[in-house]
Amino acid sequence: MSNMRNIAYVTDEKGNKKNVLLRLSDFEKMQGEIEDLEDALALERARRKATGFKKWKEFIKEVETARKA
Repeated sequence: MSNMRNIAYVTDEKGNKKNVLLRLSDFEKMQGEIEDLEDALALERARRKATGFKKWKEFIKEVETARKA
């Protein structure tokens, strides 16, 4: 996870934290990490739902046959 040391909180009149201010570079890094996690989750979901795998050699033969046609 991002090492965000420069976080500033925006508070209301009572001192309750309401918003967060981040450096743009920290925000962009955090966005990238979230996207990576979403990709990993999508890959894991696909792996769990997948059925009917082919062996690599069979797949290559099919591709080569399709190219010749």
